[in-house]
Amino acid sequence: MNKEQRIQAHFDSATATMQATRNALSAAIVEAADAISSALDNGNKLLICGNGGSASDALHFSGELLCRFERDRRALPAIALPADTATLTATGNDYDFSQVFSRQVEAFGQPGDLLVAITTSGNSENIRQAVTAAKAANVGVIALTGRNGGQLAEELDANHLELRVPATSTARIQESHAIIIHCLCDLIELHVTENSG
Repeated sequence: MNKEQRIQAHFDSATATMQATRNALSAAIVEAADAISSALDNGNKLLICGNGGSASDALHFSGELLCRFERDRRALPAIALPADTATLTATGNDYDFSQVFSRQVEAFGQPGDLLVAITTSGNSENIRQAVTAAKAANVGVIALTGRNGGQLAEELDANHLELRVPATSTARIQESHAIIIHCLCDLIELHVTENSG
C-alpha cells in the first residue's frame, strides 16, 4: 500500500465508523442533548473530563458551550477539568493522578449538574474515580466511550448514559467523539436559542 492508498484507507475507515456511529447512537445523542439542555435550563452546569486527546475534546466541548458553536446566544456553564494545570499537578503530586478529576468533581459538583466523561478505552482510573465522585455528589453522568466500554461501563448505572462508539481504533473513536460533541452542541444551542426570551 502506497502513501496515497494509506490516506484513502484512513478516510474510508473513518467514513465507515461515522456511519456505524450514526446508526447506533443517533437516539442516544438526542437523549444526551436533552439531558444537558434540561440541566442548563435548571441553572446547573457541565463538568467535562478526559485524558490526552480526550482532554482536548473536553476543552473543545466547553469552549463551544462557553462561547458559541454556530449561533449567538447566552454563555453556557461548562468547566473543562483538564484545563487547570495547577490543580492537575498539585493533585497528582500531593495525592495521586487517579484523583485529578474526582477532586474537582467533589469541589464543583452540585446535585443536578452533569459530568461528561470522555474516554476511548473506558479504563482510565481517573475517569472512573470522577464517576464515583459524581455519584456521591448526585451529579449525573454522560460517558463518551468506545470499544467495549471498558471498566467504566461497569461503573455506570441505569441513571447514566453511555455513548459508545462501535469501533476499536483510538483514532476512529476520537473522530466520532468530535462529531458527537458537535451534534450535542448543535442540539443544545438550538434548544437555548428557541427557548430564550
